[in-house]
Amino acid sequence: MITDKRKLIFIAVCVISITSFGFVSNAVATNENGEHSEMKQDKHGKVSQGDFIQHHRWMFEKNDANNDGFLDRSEMKTLHKMVEAMHKRSDAHE
Repeated sequence: MITDKRKLIFIAVCVISITSFGFVSNAVATNENGEHSEMKQDKHGKVSQGDFIQHHRWMFEKNDANNDGFLDRSEMKTLHKMVEAMHKRSDAHE
């Protein structure tokens, strides 16, 4: 079961991702193991809430290296590198 603190941290990561990096269509996040998650737009250029939440939950879980339900400073740095790489790839396709 997800605790209230974990939910708040997850929401904070989502908000930081949106406000810091802008909304990106067809965003693909990839971790060091080559695993990835993609958030796609539909034919109207929209992303569903479910796809958005699923994508950002994956990013949180992949960066919570010690599985404690929190992102420490080191884990946040890794998350930011993942997001920066995702946005560079997206910018290259615009």
